[in-house]
Amino acid sequence: MRSWTPQTLYEAKPWALIGVGVILAVGTMVWSLSAGVWTVWRGLLCFAGSALAIVGGATLQLRQDYRARSKWRRDAPP
Repeated sequence: MRSWTPQTLYEAKPWALIGVGVILAVGTMVWSLSAGVWTVWRGLLCFAGSALAIVGGATLQLRQDYRARSKWRRDAPP
């Protein structure tokens, strides 16, 4: 059985993924531009940051779509 997660933490997780991903991706790009060389590790860090941001955005979209189709939402008075 899954443990209960507070609502604020549940809603903050995708935004945290997006924030960390953007900081990681942009940070590695700036780091590589300032150093003048693009290494494999910096490329992997940039890829990981982009992936985190994409996963966070997809999670937000899926939650929004699920809530729009939810039975509780449909049965609620207008």
